[in-house]
Amino acid sequence: MQCYLIAPVDCTFELQKRVQRSWENCYIALSRLESASDDGSLKKILTDPQTINHLIRSIAPYSSPNNQSKSTFETKTSAINVTPPSHASYNIKQIQDDTLWLSKETNIDEVSALRIAVLEWQTRPAAQLLRGSTFGSVTNSNGIDGGVGCRGLTPEGQGPLFARFALQEQYVPANEDELRRKRRLIDILLSERRFILKCGEYILSHALCTAEQGDVIGPHLPEEKNQRWLRAIGLNLLSHWAPENAGNSKQRHSSSNFLVDATGGIRSRLEALRSGSGWFGIDNALEELEMSWGSNQITEVIHIMHITQDLLGSSATLMQADVVLPWFRLMAEYGFFEGFKLPYPGLQTVYNTPLQSLAALISLTILNVSSALPLLTTSSTASLSASSSMVPPPYILNQPAASEINDLIISVAPIAAASPAVLAWSIITQHLREIALATRDSREVRQSIRAADRYGGPDSSDTDGAERPSIRGMSAIRRRSSTSSDTSQQSTLLEEVNDSLQITAIDGDPIAYLAKNAVEGGKVFTVLTAIATDFCKQFGFEHNGIPDQKMRECLLNLIRACIKVVEYQPALIMATIAMITGSERYWEQVDRPSNSHLTGPADLLRQDEVLKRRIFLVALSRFPYESMPLLQLCRALAYQHNNDRDVSEVWLNLQGLDIFTCMLPLDYQGYKTIREDEEADFIELIEDYSFEINADPRTIRTRLNDSPLLLRSSSLQVSPSASIRLPRGTQGQIMSNGKPLVVAWNYEYSGLTYIGKVLQCASTEIISNESANATISSDIVSEAISFITSMLLSATKKVSTERNPVNIVESALSILGQASDGLDRNQDVISVIFQIFENELHKPPKAAEDQDSLGVLVQSVHFAHALLPVMPDRIWPFLGRSGLLGIDEEVGRLSAVISTYELVVGRYEFLLGCVRLFDALIEDVVTNAVLRKTPNKAITRFGYVNTLGAGVSQLTMEKVLLSLQRMMIDVLESMRNWRFINEEDRAELGSWLCNIFERLLKYCFKVNDDSNPSSRLTGALLPAANIILDVYLSTSKTDLAIKPLLQVCCEGLVIPSTSLPSLEARYCIAQSTAALRFFHTLIQTKVYLRRSLSHLEEHLFNAAGLFARLYAAHEAYKLPVINVFDALVRSASGNKEQPPSLLGHVGQENADHFLQMLSAFDQPVNNDELVIAIWRFFAAIVSNRQPWFAHFILTGTTPRASMKANNGSSLNKPGLNEPILNIAFESLRNIEKMNPQKALAMLEFVALAADFWPFVLTAIESHPDFLRSISEYASRIGLLANSGRDLSNKASADYTRLRMAAHVANILAMYTHRTQQEGNPKFARMLIPHLNYLSKNAINTLSYNSSLHGNLRQNFANKFEGCHLTDFKRTTMAPASLGDSYYYDIDLANKMLAFEPAWASRRRQGFAEELRRANINLSVVESQIALFQSWKALLVELSAVLATEAKFQKIMAQAAADCLRANTENNLPEAFFGKIAQSRADLAFTMLESLNEVKSTVSEAREVLPVAFSALHGHGPDLSSALEAEDAEYHRMLLKLLYLAVQVHIHQGTLTPDPKISANKPPPDSWCGTTNATTRTVLEIISTFIAQGFRSLTTLIHGSPHLVYPSDFCLLTALFRSCLRIPGLTRNSEHLLNAFADTQIPRCAATLLSWSHQLAASTSDDPIYGEISTLFLLELSTVPALAESLAVEGVLSHILTTNLIRLLQERAFGPSDHPPRMYAIWSRGILPLFLNLLLSVGPPMAAEVAAALNTFPHQLQRASEAFNTSSGEFVANHPTNDIITLPMAQEAHSLALIVSILRTFCEAGASAAVIASEVENVKWDATQVKEDVEGWLQRRGALRERIVPSNEREEIWSRIRPVNEGMGENRLEEKVLEELSGMVGVLGGGEA
Repeated sequence: MQCYLIAPVDCTFELQKRVQRSWENCYIALSRLESASDDGSLKKILTDPQTINHLIRSIAPYSSPNNQSKSTFETKTSAINVTPPSHASYNIKQIQDDTLWLSKETNIDEVSALRIAVLEWQTRPAAQLLRGSTFGSVTNSNGIDGGVGCRGLTPEGQGPLFARFALQEQYVPANEDELRRKRRLIDILLSERRFILKCGEYILSHALCTAEQGDVIGPHLPEEKNQRWLRAIGLNLLSHWAPENAGNSKQRHSSSNFLVDATGGIRSRLEALRSGSGWFGIDNALEELEMSWGSNQITEVIHIMHITQDLLGSSATLMQADVVLPWFRLMAEYGFFEGFKLPYPGLQTVYNTPLQSLAALISLTILNVSSALPLLTTSSTASLSASSSMVPPPYILNQPAASEINDLIISVAPIAAASPAVLAWSIITQHLREIALATRDSREVRQSIRAADRYGGPDSSDTDGAERPSIRGMSAIRRRSSTSSDTSQQSTLLEEVNDSLQITAIDGDPIAYLAKNAVEGGKVFTVLTAIATDFCKQFGFEHNGIPDQKMRECLLNLIRACIKVVEYQPALIMATIAMITGSERYWEQVDRPSNSHLTGPADLLRQDEVLKRRIFLVALSRFPYESMPLLQLCRALAYQHNNDRDVSEVWLNLQGLDIFTCMLPLDYQGYKTIREDEEADFIELIEDYSFEINADPRTIRTRLNDSPLLLRSSSLQVSPSASIRLPRGTQGQIMSNGKPLVVAWNYEYSGLTYIGKVLQCASTEIISNESANATISSDIVSEAISFITSMLLSATKKVSTERNPVNIVESALSILGQASDGLDRNQDVISVIFQIFENELHKPPKAAEDQDSLGVLVQSVHFAHALLPVMPDRIWPFLGRSGLLGIDEEVGRLSAVISTYELVVGRYEFLLGCVRLFDALIEDVVTNAVLRKTPNKAITRFGYVNTLGAGVSQLTMEKVLLSLQRMMIDVLESMRNWRFINEEDRAELGSWLCNIFERLLKYCFKVNDDSNPSSRLTGALLPAANIILDVYLSTSKTDLAIKPLLQVCCEGLVIPSTSLPSLEARYCIAQSTAALRFFHTLIQTKVYLRRSLSHLEEHLFNAAGLFARLYAAHEAYKLPVINVFDALVRSASGNKEQPPSLLGHVGQENADHFLQMLSAFDQPVNNDELVIAIWRFFAAIVSNRQPWFAHFILTGTTPRASMKANNGSSLNKPGLNEPILNIAFESLRNIEKMNPQKALAMLEFVALAADFWPFVLTAIESHPDFLRSISEYASRIGLLANSGRDLSNKASADYTRLRMAAHVANILAMYTHRTQQEGNPKFARMLIPHLNYLSKNAINTLSYNSSLHGNLRQNFANKFEGCHLTDFKRTTMAPASLGDSYYYDIDLANKMLAFEPAWASRRRQGFAEELRRANINLSVVESQIALFQSWKALLVELSAVLATEAKFQKIMAQAAADCLRANTENNLPEAFFGKIAQSRADLAFTMLESLNEVKSTVSEAREVLPVAFSALHGHGPDLSSALEAEDAEYHRMLLKLLYLAVQVHIHQGTLTPDPKISANKPPPDSWCGTTNATTRTVLEIISTFIAQGFRSLTTLIHGSPHLVYPSDFCLLTALFRSCLRIPGLTRNSEHLLNAFADTQIPRCAATLLSWSHQLAASTSDDPIYGEISTLFLLELSTVPALAESLAVEGVLSHILTTNLIRLLQERAFGPSDHPPRMYAIWSRGILPLFLNLLLSVGPPMAAEVAAALNTFPHQLQRASEAFNTSSGEFVANHPTNDIITLPMAQEAHSLALIVSILRTFCEAGASAAVIASEVENVKWDATQVKEDVEGWLQRRGALRERIVPSNEREEIWSRIRPVNEGMGENRLEEKVLEELSGMVGVLGGGEA
């Protein structure tokens, strides 16, 4: 009960959580089990005992109200069980009232009524969306269909099948909501009643059909796919409904016996139709409600009858009287429904066929001729007596029952619909009579013998006694007593039954009466044919068509039974053919799967000797006099082949005929009579007889001359004779004594040769059915062509299952070759048929011959279609020169044929054939694309295959396809105004055209992104595809092309909610679905080709309301509608202007209902593909500039309603029960239990919503369980095998879960950013324990299998010379999901490459498997990249909050190291590696930068240096080569990372050693801030990257200055400075000296300085390279050994002689002078360099430094007065002297130090090896500067006002607090004070 009606009821009312399944939903889910997956909910419901109980009682599923049901209802709806939440949109009081009302009015129990009331509430949004959509609302003022009127959508226009749907809401007043709701309750009740029967019928049929197929369900399939559980349910139903239980009284008490109850159920419903429902007067209900009820009653009757037929067919035993009698009483009462008049005339034509056909089938099955006749024969041998105790006996052995059945059947004998049952009963009774009479005669003979024996003497008793032993054993059955008296022997049971059957109300023989009524005029065969063609297919197409063939096999059994007594006649042959083929057309044979085994009737005809002898062999013997029957039989048998033997058998039968039947000329006398003593008339030829096939050649030429077009089209020579020569002495039998004679000659010949001659003659003659030459009439020619086509199709389809094109070609050539035997040497059957086609195409039309020519044209097109796969080189050239397209003429004949023939009659078989041929041509271009580009191979087993279609030029294919494409577009645009006899023909044409156009675009644009489209494998399709784009993506305002497609969609709204099969509905659904898919592909193509906004999108936005209604109209429309909306939104977002509002075009009220339907996410059907598409559509809405719709999705209300609510409005506002966002949050709380694909789509939606809509993050905060759940999921994802060598064997969950983790990381990153802005680190800290998986796996080396891809690329190129792997690479037009076909389109490759055995190896080692593995590998790689990018975003956000946390610092350090390590271990091709490597480097830079900022002390940070060194060294130690490469920026980033990694070692310093370590032992590396390994690494950095790098830069800047940036020098300088700061490094002076000496770095730096004035021209006169060179020299001078080396090399002299320094010597440059860098060179470069040289070299440098300083007199003068504002002259020359900068303070400090050191050296004199007189006095007024500075230091406030920043860094310092309190107000002031105080301290010892 829990599955059937969920309890408590409030759970049912929660639309988002669980939706109640209706029986209609169950049937929809059942019907799509094979094509779609089920999540197990259907199985759970159908296996529930309560559900099975309802199925068992489906004839009367609802009980009457009772106390128990009332109590259950009150409990379920009581307040304790139902407490509606605040957001609930249902009214529990209303549901209770509706339940009670429905229960009272319809007399069903309250619980069942409650379920229906719940269903009404749940389906209310769809009903409201569809309300009125059939008529007015579809063409409302909002233009939801783009101005398209739905022509012909009224019940009158669409036929009675659509009447029920159209009447659903048409006449209900808009303001009567309660009446409308009650009407819907009634409708749902009726729907439940018929669909529960339909479900029972489907499940039972499924069980029987799987048994029929021998249980071919594979055990390897998943439980949801193999459907064994469904078969178990069906067998359970069968055990309760089994016919064997029908007469078992014990079983009747324990189970429902369907056959016993079915007749009563049918009768009660038929009787109810007379009295009505009783609902007509309820609440002023409408008359249409009564019509709906009546229609439902009849539908239920049909379902009951269908189940009855299935049950009867499942049993081989004869039924008993209690089953048979009620049925025939019912049929006699209602006349087999032939005269049955429905009270609603509109439904009469709809239900006549199924009612009468099922009545006939059930009657045949219940009589069961096939079992009755053997039973009677068996009973005759047993000689059953009338007193036999067979309990219960079969109906035929039940005398009273048989007698009543006889009377009932006699009463309906004149009725045509009863004729099959009448004929079957006459056959049974005739057989019974023959047995009874034979038994009686035998008994009378024995009695006579006994009498004679007794009369002859006493010894006769011995004879009598000798016969008794064999009789005595049957005494209990045969005799009333055991006496041997002659008079005591009673009649048998069969005799008594036969005697009773003769007692009837008619005069004469009742059996003859029955047989005559059935057979007279071929009535029964006409009925049988109608059933087989009009009913069986339409009502038996489910379960792969097995019910259809079983019903036809039942009809064929009747043919078999009657063939012994019915003469051979045309009606019998036509009926037999109908039994074999049904109404299956050529195209249905083409579309039938190659491995289909639905050939029951055909097998019966082949294998049954009676049928074969009486039907097929007779037809063979009458050939060619009666050609049509044999040709039709052979065609039918060829189409229904089961194996190769069956095809060859038909072929051989025609190849070796031994009877030639023909009509002799009226005056022919060349024969004589023989064997006159025999009854038959035999004759013998006395001369050779030539049977002429062709007509008079003069007549042919005259007819050709009468038609110039025909004459031009005829390229064949007129054959003077085509005959069959019968030699003298040939004997034959006269078949007809009338004149002229018809003779069956004993002559061996080939029927195939004869057919070829007939076709050859037809190619030279204008044929018609009125021709005097009946051997080549239009019908015969059509059938001959059709027969060859059928053989060709059957052979190719059969061998195609082997996937061996060689067998296909050989089989086809064999058939065509044998059909060409007997033709002229220069002709074959192909050219002959093509000539016939051209003749008929150009024949002048005559009214009487229209359909004759059309049949030949249609069959010729079929032949061309069947020939195309094996001989395309014959089809393409023929079409290129044929008048059909008129490529070389002005006008093609295709349009003429359609307008002349098909438009007149309203049938379009020829047009459909041309459409299908067009489709096949497109497929041929694609299938043989590689073959045509592959060079011919000289000797190979598959040589012919390699040349298949190779002789066709691409130009020919382009012309043919372009011509056809133009015609097809015209057809699609105009066919809406054509007249169709059957509306399904219109829908079928529309469906095929839309599908063809869609596939054409996909073939052209979905693979191979080559800039030259014509070079693609499918380049021949491009002109035709461009025509489609020009027409449908035009910017023109005309809607001529788009309007018909919108009309097609509009027609899709009127699909009836019927449980009966409907071909019209199927075709209509297929057509609308195809149009939607075509729209989707058009939009995708437009986006891919980057076309501007077309008129198509405007139309589609205007039709948004129509599409929303389509979503509600049928399950099949849902996915295509969502795809169209998704593509439309994404496409419109790409335009510069604001895209149209989808919500506005749907309409607010419609959008409310539409969103409520979407929020159910296809419950209860649960189509996973649709659910995923809906979530992706929501993701598109929130991320593609649809603000109103996004607001509706995320909040559950429209923006307008929200504004009203904010304004305090109390009006009811439309909205969702729960926002979609909340549904995602609630669902993802159990993310680990969800379908990974669904969870992935939800996570993508949430991530995009959070990215584009900030308030979503606030909503996330209100769902802490969601955050906790996804965080825990991210930490528990299973690890991937990172080797990447065998990833093809992994399940799709690998890449899916990686993608899920990526979305989780994105969501967490955005939420972390929000908490960071709020200053709340709590959430970030909470995440740290959940980052284990991400930190260990998100940055690992990508699992790219380079060997797999490399070998695949190489082997593929070697094997397929005409194509490349890129030909199958998907484009962005239709990107596939991750998986088997993600990167390479395997489906397309399989279509193109299947000819090659190496493509699909049986051991899963072929190219197809390799391509699949490559796709899976690339899917994993793509997911890993996405995970890395998300992890990167999360790390960056977390580092802003948790950088000071030691635990997170370890994660950051690990991330940086992993990034560099992954780049070092790269196995990706360059196209992949570039972006991901740069992204990794960026992340590592961010992490290291953060670690340096917080001065991290974790040991993991120190481990990054060797990894960074390895990464840089692996990328290339030669900086010059690296900068010349394309990835120069990546190399620069590696240098930056190396710099940051060195910085970590600087600020960490030396760790405290362990006290346990002995003082005499050196501490291990792990306890030293700078280990030996680190020192070695840093020294290697200096020698490899700094020394050599600087030299490379100075060299490169002269040759290619555009490759070098100043930042490159700065980076090396900064790296060098950091390396030198490593503790203990300077002790390795020898290594440093060698490194710089080998590379001559000082000279390079000096050279760079000397050229800096020239390089300044490229840097806007900024001497940046001068500053760079001096700063680098400065860094060198910090190392004493290097400083000494600089002094020795005379670096000062080099510097002072450069042009740039000369400029500095010639004038004063201050901090505000231009260029400002000149002052920086002085203050930051020259002065510190001089100072370092003095400190490192000592007194020897004193004189040189002093002299060098004095060469800058202007600078020294400016520096002396820099802090003195009293000098008017200086102020006048330097108007900005009122500012003080940090460089000024540093300059003063440096000069003070230099002057102080020089003074010290001079004072030391000789002791310091200095000659004081040689040391010049520096011309810098130290005393004045000291006084000025001291003045400033005393006036801190005034000093603070003068301090200004001179660069960005100082600007930052000016805003941060000082390190030491009391040293100013900011860090900049603090540094200035430190420098000035230091200067005063230096100069404090005395005057300069």
